[in-house]
Parts: sequence; C-alpha cells; structure tokens
Amino acid sequence: MALSNIQLTPQLVQAVRDVVDIVDIAAEHTQLRKSGRRQMGRCPLHREKTPSFSVDPVQGLFYCFGCGRGGDAIKLHMLLSGDDFPAAIETLARRYGVPLPPPRQQRGGPREPDLEPALEAAAQFFVDALNRSPETQSYLERRQMPQELVERFGVGYAPDGWTNLLEALHPRIPLADLKAAGLVGISQKSGKYYDRFRQRLMFPIRAASGRLLGFGGRTLADDKAKYINSHETAAFRKGYVLYGLDMAKRAIRESSTALIVEGYFDVLGAVASGVDATVATMGTALTEDQARLLSRFASDVVVGYDGDEAGENAFRRVLPLLLSQGLTVRRARFGENEDPDSLRTSAGSHERFLIIEVFGRYAGFTSLLPTMAGAANRCLIPEHRFDVERLTELLWEDRLTNPSHYSVCLVSEGATFKHEQDMVF
Repeated sequence: MALSNIQLTPQLVQAVRDVVDIVDIAAEHTQLRKSGRRQMGRCPLHREKTPSFSVDPVQGLFYCFGCGRGGDAIKLHMLLSGDDFPAAIETLARRYGVPLPPPRQQRGGPREPDLEPALEAAAQFFVDALNRSPETQSYLERRQMPQELVERFGVGYAPDGWTNLLEALHPRIPLADLKAAGLVGISQKSGKYYDRFRQRLMFPIRAASGRLLGFGGRTLADDKAKYINSHETAAFRKGYVLYGLDMAKRAIRESSTALIVEGYFDVLGAVASGVDATVATMGTALTEDQARLLSRFASDVVVGYDGDEAGENAFRRVLPLLLSQGLTVRRARFGENEDPDSLRTSAGSHERFLIIEVFGRYAGFTSLLPTMAGAANRCLIPEHRFDVERLTELLWEDRLTNPSHYSVCLVSEGATFKHEQDMVF
C-alpha cells in the first residue's frame, strides 16, 4: 500500500535523499571498517565469510562484490527492511526528521486531520494499562504469549470504565481528534463522550511502513462483539491493511512466502512458533486490495485459516483473489476447531511446533496448483502441473516419516475448481 493519504512528492523524495546517512543504515546490520574513503564489511543481504560489502559515504552508495546488489541509501533500507519505495520514504523521513506534507485533501471534502498523535498517545495509554493489570497479564500468560512478543507488537489493555482513556488524554489531545480516530464516541442520550474500547486486549494496527492507523480490540468480558476495530478513516481502511505486515515484511521478502491467518492471536501464535512471515486480515474477508498488497512482498502464500467448515469456506473464497495476483497458494491443514494459536498451545508442543515449521514443504497442507490456461503463473511443480499421477509420486517421495493426507486441487482458467482428488499415504 502506498503512503495512504500522505502526498509523495519529488521534493519530499529529494529531501530524504539529502539527509539519509547510508553508513548509519548499513552499520545497524553489519560491522563496518574504514578502507580508504570507503567502508567495508560482511554483506547484510547474504551470508559470506569474507567482507565484500562496500559503502561509499561521499557518494551515498553501496555495492556488494559477492551478491552484486548495489544502490543508494533508500535502496539499502528497502532491501533490509522489506519496505517498498513509498513506505521507505515515509519511514526514513520520520527517522531523519524530514517534515511530511499534510494529509491529502479528499476531493470535494474537508482536509483529513493528522490523527497519529492521538493514536500514539492511546497506544501508550493501553500499554501502561496492561502493565498495571495483573489479571490481563495472567490472561496472556495462560495463553502462553511471551512477554517479549507482547512488547514487540505493542499489545495493550483498555480498562473497564467509560472515561479512562478520555480523562488520560484530554485536554492534551483535542476531543475532535479522539473522536475522529475512533477512540471515543458520543452518547445519544446524554451527549457526553465515552471510551469506545473498554475491558479489551488492544492490538495496534500499523501500515507496512510502521505508521499507526488504528486498533483492534478483543473483549475480555462477556461482550457479544468478540472483536471490534477502530472505525475507518482516510488513513485506515480495513480492506487495504494486513495486520502484522510491518513486522513480517522482511521475513516475507527473504523467504518469498507469507502465512495468512484469520486473527491477531493467530499472528502472535505463529510468530511465537518461529514463523515470522505471518499476517492477518482485519476480521473481515480478504479483499482484492489486500491480495495485491501481499503479492508485492511474496510469491507464495500459505493460507492458515481455522480447521472448521467456516475456515474451509473462507479459504475457497480467497483462493481466486490470491491466484489472480499470480501467487502460488497452499492450504495449511489444522484439525477441526484448531487454529495456528491453539495448535501451538495444545499438548505435544514439540511436534506441533514442527507442524508449523514445515510450511514450505508438502506435509500438512493442500497444494493448489494454478493451471490458469495460457498464463505463466508459478506452480509448486511447474513441469507437472497437469500430471496428477506424477504429482502423486512426487508427494510420496517427499512424505514425512508419519503418513500424511494430501488433497490436490487443479484450478482452471477463471480460478474455478476443475478437478479434486484426495490422496492418502
């Protein structure tokens, strides 16, 4: 996703180029030693024993004689972080203090206010509230959520009560901004402001660049609405955002594979098991824009939806969206009523950790081969895309120690199901 409602201008790009320090960026990922006017070190973009990574601070360029990659500081940041160009400009502008232009005015409408100060203040309030709530911390411990992971994802807590956040942030943050950010509402009966998030575990939702857009809140009480999200703004549109992408983008770029799951806890559960390249939708069905966003980082997608009928139906709906973006799609298979987080926390943790770790191989999921007629889509086994018998042999050769169940679906032009055959080994 591009810079949302921030205007990307040539002046902004040039201002970032003028102030960014390529040595500063490179030194975060490798140890550099001065060699003449250049600095040398081991390349942070690939594994090597002999330093072949050269940085020229005068020209602001880098080059690796080992892998052949080179460019300026912005390109190096993109390769190291997984940011695309617009996200890199925004991230570096914030890092080096380059003023960002005001949000773009919506055609025919008022200028969108800058809601980030209100959102960041709320995020800190939720984190502080979690640190003061032993009950909520115990809940996370029961769900086996590592403290390091909770802190890394900025998970917080909205305490019970109608005005906790309101009283903490106002008047420092204007009421109009708190309301526009979806943090407070107005009672139709009394006309008074109240906190929208109450007694909920709070998950900050960020753009790929890391910019805070809104929150998702999971109830810790008996609220019928298990999850609620911030309402949409010009910057936060649920159909354009993937939860966790800011954290996962580098791992996705490095492996070319993303795991997409249904919920916030599923993301944290997968990351806790070592699968860093995990993202989720916003509690709604995957959209074409989200599929397009994912395709900019990955070439393969593993769909890790719940192992119930609803999860299976949801998978069949997202399949054509992902295939239409040229992605190779595989289905992670969980037991009935299981999901990535419950799988991790169930008995037999070592074996279940292994199940998650074998993403990228055959065992445990459905291999979906996009056989779009006349299209050059990538396939799991391109040279055998139409040969089910040969595919059966290959699956047999690559089976794990324990017998596994495979369901192979061939997809015809238009991404409709043409043939399905179950194979039990």
